[in-house]
Amino acid sequence: MADIAVFGGANIDIKAKVNAPNRLGTSNPGIVTTTAGGVGRNIAHNLARLGADVALISVVGHDVHGDAVLFETKRAGVDVSRVVRSDISTGSYVALLDHDGEMISALSDMRCADLLTPDVIVAQEKTIELARLVVADCNLPQESLNLLAAMAGGKLVIEPVSVPKSRKLIEVLKTGQVYLASPNFDQIEQMAGTRDIESAFRFLHGKGLTNVVIHAGPEGAFVSDGVEIEHVEAQPPQRIVDVTGAGDAAVAGLVYGLLHDEPLAVAAARGQSLAGRVIAGAFSTLE
Repeated sequence: MADIAVFGGANIDIKAKVNAPNRLGTSNPGIVTTTAGGVGRNIAHNLARLGADVALISVVGHDVHGDAVLFETKRAGVDVSRVVRSDISTGSYVALLDHDGEMISALSDMRCADLLTPDVIVAQEKTIELARLVVADCNLPQESLNLLAAMAGGKLVIEPVSVPKSRKLIEVLKTGQVYLASPNFDQIEQMAGTRDIESAFRFLHGKGLTNVVIHAGPEGAFVSDGVEIEHVEAQPPQRIVDVTGAGDAAVAGLVYGLLHDEPLAVAAARGQSLAGRVIAGAFSTLE
């Protein structure tokens, strides 16, 4: 059984990057790429490339995109034997990037993730029991997140995914079984109504969450174990190739550090380093 079990979205990423500053309302010359994506899948992929023994539990369609996602993920070293195939089309994420790699806009179709039902979670009881850490993204339905938290017994790490889906974190915290969550500033503002670091940590600690890592983009990350707040510096890339997936890489590095019993701030710093590599397009150089 895997040391880390990741429950979450797996989809196809379609990224369109313009060659020059984007002009709205007209066609822009650029480059379009298609790769495997999805928050949970990206985290699992990065963990495997770091050398972790990781299994992905997700849902993809019986289509060519599903085949491609499973092939690429398995090739990275992830155990995909637990991924469910569905008649619903594989999820997709379409991003428009400016010439400097910054996101202009994006759209995600994650209907497939709705099929990560409580039945799917229950079927992975042994996987959850034997894993040293369990990671979930908030693409999962609320009832599935709650059940997973209860079954994981205090070893669950949650990635909120987006501003709308971050609301699910507040509900799952009521189980009292979440080990760590990794929101960003926008998600914190949605949940706590503030971007003030101390107030944000106070809010989440008040919900019963001891360990929190707030990813802050170019500012790095802020971490708190309920006793002390620490700032982890970002590690700026030498160049920006593509910012999409950087947050998922930061979570993967963090989880890898936790797996190896690193202090929270040290693990978060590992995540920042990995995120910088991904932004710079240096993924293939990962050790």
